[in-house]
Amino acid sequence: MGDGSGVRPWLLRRVARGAWVVLLCLGLAQGAYGAPSVEEIVVNVSRAAGHLPAEMGFRQEVQLRVLFLMWKFQSLVVRQNGEYLVETRGAPDFLPQGFMASLLEVGDALTNYELEIVGEERNGRGEPVYRLTGRRRHGSQGALGGILWINGQTWLVERATLEYDWGTLELHQEFHKVGGYTVLRSQRATASLLGARLTVEYQDYWFGNDDMIAREDH
Repeated sequence: MGDGSGVRPWLLRRVARGAWVVLLCLGLAQGAYGAPSVEEIVVNVSRAAGHLPAEMGFRQEVQLRVLFLMWKFQSLVVRQNGEYLVETRGAPDFLPQGFMASLLEVGDALTNYELEIVGEERNGRGEPVYRLTGRRRHGSQGALGGILWINGQTWLVERATLEYDWGTLELHQEFHKVGGYTVLRSQRATASLLGARLTVEYQDYWFGNDDMIAREDH
C-alpha cells in the first residue's frame, strides 16, 4: 500500500473549507431569520415614541449657516397629543414655513409611508441599525419620502435623508434622557436649499402640566 501522508492534508483542507461554508450559511440564515419585519419595526418605533407624555415642551436653539453667512434663532415648541406647535423667532425669510416642525416629525407616523428594508449595519457602538426606504402614501402629510436609519435596540431614528417639495434634508440625531424620558439632545442637518447647514440644540424640557419639570439647562 502506498503512503497516504500526501493525501490527508488535502482532504483536511477540503473538509475545513466545507465546514466554513456550512457555518457561513447557517450564520446568514440565522441573521435573516432574526431580522425584524417592516411591521415590527414600525410598531417598535411607535412604541418608543409613545413613552413620551401627552403634553410636553422644549426650546430649539438653532445655528444656521449659508456660505459665509450665519443666523442664530430659536423656536419654542409644545407637543400635545402627538402634534407639535412651533413658534419660531428670528429665522431668515428664506427658511420654508414649517421647516423647524419638520425636524421634529422624523420617525412619526411611519404608517403614512410604504416602507421597505434595504439594509442592516452597525453603528459606532456596535448596535444593529436597519435602513428603510419609503414613499408617502396618497393623501398623507409629511416628507414625500426618503431613507431612515433606525436603531434596532432603542428604536430611535439616528439618521434620515428626507425629500420635500423644496429639496432634500440630510439629518443626524443624538438623544439623551431627561426626567426619565428619552428625548432629542441635538441635530445636525444639511438642506439642499441654498446648501444650508444647521445645528439644533434642544433645551429646557418640561413634561406634563407642571412648568419646567426635569428641566435641562445648558
